[in-house]
Amino acid sequence: MRIYLQLTRSLERLGALFGIAALRISIGIIYLWFGIPKFFPGVSPAEALASKTVERLTFGVIEGTAASVVTGTLETVLGLLLISGRLVSLTSIGLLAHMAGTFTPLFIFPKETWEGFCIGTLEGQYILKNLVIVAAAFVVIGYSKSHSRPEPAEAAEPAGPADTAGTAEPAEAAEAAGHPRPAGTAASAAVDPAASGPVTRHADV
Repeated sequence: MRIYLQLTRSLERLGALFGIAALRISIGIIYLWFGIPKFFPGVSPAEALASKTVERLTFGVIEGTAASVVTGTLETVLGLLLISGRLVSLTSIGLLAHMAGTFTPLFIFPKETWEGFCIGTLEGQYILKNLVIVAAAFVVIGYSKSHSRPEPAEAAEPAGPADTAGTAEPAEAAEAAGHPRPAGTAASAAVDPAASGPVTRHADV
């Protein structure tokens, strides 16, 4: 039992320290793994489906090898940005947009992606696993946003007696230098003890 608790605590500490970075880098590696082979015709097993999807989404403007290269370029750039940790928010938005495109074959090519109701072909399962990548992207972008916000500034403390007492020092320094004390200062408001005597006696009575 003690070993189990120590192991779980160690895993929790590792997760808190490196979990988000490991998640981001692992997504980047997956993107590179799927993107780079698309630069070489006939190497990627998803090349045919990816090319058909891009061709359909661009209404035939991009087709064939060009469609595969465009897809590979996008995936490679996103992978490099994720691994480097640069522009995480912008990269995550691009990733989610790309993921939205990868799900379209489930609807526009149902014969290639579904064998039956909720039973995907190999290509369909290849696409459905992207749900994990989408969820991971939300975690990464949420973490980066929460840690990029500046902390609220602390409220200024009210001035204490020591601070207010220090305001009389400039007037005293000016008087010592031979300059007349301006009216309204604390020193000019001093009361003559002799004049205050009768007031004090009346107050005693």
